[in-house]
Amino acid sequence: MGVEHKVIPQDFDEDSVTEEDPAICSKLVVEGKNKSARELVLNTKQSDEPILTADTLVFTPSRKIVGKPKDHAHSRVLLREFSGMTHSVFSTVMLSYKGESQIETCETLVTFKEMSEQEIEEYVLSEEGVGKAGAYGIHGPAGKYVTSISGSYTNVVGLPVHETYEILRNFELI
Repeated sequence: MGVEHKVIPQDFDEDSVTEEDPAICSKLVVEGKNKSARELVLNTKQSDEPILTADTLVFTPSRKIVGKPKDHAHSRVLLREFSGMTHSVFSTVMLSYKGESQIETCETLVTFKEMSEQEIEEYVLSEEGVGKAGAYGIHGPAGKYVTSISGSYTNVVGLPVHETYEILRNFELI
């Protein structure tokens, strides 16, 4: 989108959010990240900079919220559950600036083909799903297992671009 930005690591503990509704959980995580990032920026004595935070989580067919897999075994469990099923991906984006804030949550339904154990194993061992919510990246090799999506593709990639654009536009930052 052509927006100059800095990435500021923050220390919000995402595991501190125990909400079971995925839309609310996503929102609470992003609000926590935004508050943490805002405090870090203010502690460095910078001016009131716009703070954009986002997070993506997956809601499994068995109705569990998951983020990034803990290890290969967890990735296998998730991919087996997604196999032949539809799950939801939620991303929330928040911008705070000059005492105002806006937050948007996006849901996309993703359906996987029935995956063989060999396909699951090959994908897990490729390391492609490491560090990605739900143990896969739709924009990489896992895309070949996705039979359909309903909603925003960029949400599944990890940042709903349209919603982010609209928030930035509303704050006249682009």
